[in-house]
Amino acid sequence: LIHRRVLQRDSNICYGEGGAGTWSDGKLTTRIGRNSGPVRYVLEQLVRFGAPADILKLGKPHLGTDRLVVILKAMRGYLTEKGVDFLFGCRVDHVDVKGGKVTGVRYRRLNIDGSLAGGEESLAAKRVVLASGHTARDIYESLALLSEGRIALAPKGFAVGFRVEHPQSLINELRLGSDFASQAEGGRGKVPVADYRLATEVPHPMPSKEIMDS
Repeated sequence: LIHRRVLQRDSNICYGEGGAGTWSDGKLTTRIGRNSGPVRYVLEQLVRFGAPADILKLGKPHLGTDRLVVILKAMRGYLTEKGVDFLFGCRVDHVDVKGGKVTGVRYRRLNIDGSLAGGEESLAAKRVVLASGHTARDIYESLALLSEGRIALAPKGFAVGFRVEHPQSLINELRLGSDFASQAEGGRGKVPVADYRLATEVPHPMPSKEIMDS
């Protein structure tokens, strides 16, 4: 998309190696506890593959897109050395189930413009992990329509956020006070710049469309 100016419907900046997260600003934030075992493990693996070691001690670590791309390539290189095959430019259309167990997937290869490059191919597997990411409705619809081993889907809650931008100096003043705000110096001073977050929980079920439009 960036270099060839071609939008491929099934393989674009929201998909592939790292998905849309690769092109985020690289903030490593979580609300499940920075020092919990799984979170710490992820941070340590990022350092192992090229992230700066200070993300292990910073309160709000930040990598940046450029670093993320390099780290992901290093991870892929490691996995390739271990015998993992990556099938880029392929679209999974079906998960095969037989006797109540997963037996593999069926997929198609795509040309650079998104058109099909050939017929359907199969990949046998005892286990299939669906980490389908962005815009994956079709694969889950195909799961719901399986003639054998039909899979039930259940809705879950999700968070929606948006950004409101204020001058950093204003937030520093309000959150830190005049004395400390002057020491932030745009993130280069003795005091870190201030931030804030507002959150609310919407009642479930959501109001009907008629109420929301009124």
